[in-house]
Amino acid sequence: MADRLALALPPWAEGVLVIGDVHGQARLFQAAVDLATAERRYVLSLGDLVDRGPDNDGCIRLMLDLLGRKTGTFIRGNHDDKLHRTLKGNPTSVDSDLAVTLEQLDAAPDSKALKRGFCSAFRAAPFVATLGNSVMVHGAFARAMLASRTFHPRLKALALYGETASGGGGSKPVRTYRWAEKVRAGMTVVIGHHPISDRVVLVRANKLGGKVVHLDCGAGKGRGLGVLRLASDGRIENASRIAYAGHGPELEPAPLVMIEELDGKEEIG
Repeated sequence: MADRLALALPPWAEGVLVIGDVHGQARLFQAAVDLATAERRYVLSLGDLVDRGPDNDGCIRLMLDLLGRKTGTFIRGNHDDKLHRTLKGNPTSVDSDLAVTLEQLDAAPDSKALKRGFCSAFRAAPFVATLGNSVMVHGAFARAMLASRTFHPRLKALALYGETASGGGGSKPVRTYRWAEKVRAGMTVVIGHHPISDRVVLVRANKLGGKVVHLDCGAGKGRGLGVLRLASDGRIENASRIAYAGHGPELEPAPLVMIEELDGKEEIG
């Protein structure tokens, strides 16, 4: 598949449900899929299906089911990329998050099929998906991503990892958003990767009239799963948050809130 996918919705789909970083939270992911089914929406995951959560094999199984039924797809996230490289046998640094994911995959009754299915699906997954004037990417966007269906390695890295700068003094690097200043007028870029807010969905607006929506609500940190409703032409309708409450996942509104500081830096959590 090409590195960029122009979404062509099936006839039954009345819109799209964009889902933020899942990170092994299969119950939250299932609740989002159930919501999409009830509302006749196609599912688009922003990636990072794995690591940190209690049911990574369940998340992969659910995504493969969506792909098989042609009711959803996902774009590549950096955690998915690392898992894929590891399963291929490439040298990787297996941290505690990835180690748990690998243990869960190894223990799954359908382990071999699950690993094969994930690797096949990942190789077919795009880095960017578009629908109307909305662009979905895991980490960060550049206009060059719309000019080619095959990305240069630098564009692939930007899509997976976002834009960073040294924190100085031995501290962690920080994620920067200089690229957000170049999003053209009328375009909205929806990203995951960086859980800077958990109860609202933050939006950056630039001087050109472009916007960036942050949909990672911190599922990987035990908080909520952000979901964004798009109309069939790509227009944003509203956002919600799915989080554990009482006996299971519950859906609640997550207001779209503007960020005033366009060029601020947020530390990587």
